[in-house]
Amino acid sequence: MTTFLLVINFIIDGVIILGLFLLFTKLRSKDEDTEKQERMAREIEGTFQSYLEEIKEENKRFEQQMTSHSLSPYDQSDQEEKQQTVEPRLQEDQSVVYHPPEIEDEGTVELSDQVRVKQMELQGYSTEEIARSLNLGKTEVDLMLKFNRGT
Repeated sequence: MTTFLLVINFIIDGVIILGLFLLFTKLRSKDEDTEKQERMAREIEGTFQSYLEEIKEENKRFEQQMTSHSLSPYDQSDQEEKQQTVEPRLQEDQSVVYHPPEIEDEGTVELSDQVRVKQMELQGYSTEEIARSLNLGKTEVDLMLKFNRGT
């Protein structure tokens, strides 16, 4: 009887040791995964940092180009030419009197399909007759009428 209990005890001990071993390996793999994630996060952060530095350098170079470009004598002479060409135009424009355009009498106003559909419905036409006379689809006429009723 004691041998039987000893055998069962060893089997239970073996199962417990196997379970502990499996838990330990899972824990180790999770630790390795978190280390990989942290390493990747650091790499991504470093990459973003380098991109940010490159953008800052490009901005500084661009700013220097803009300041050096705006101080060049070419731009000043170009601005003087523009100023000289604008002044005669202003003098010419001051002599011209504004004449508003004449309003043309448009006469007839073309109605939209929705308005025509609504008018024909008020006159008592059916949806099929409206669709035929306006060369529209029946469902299109139905939708127009439905939307007009909703508003």
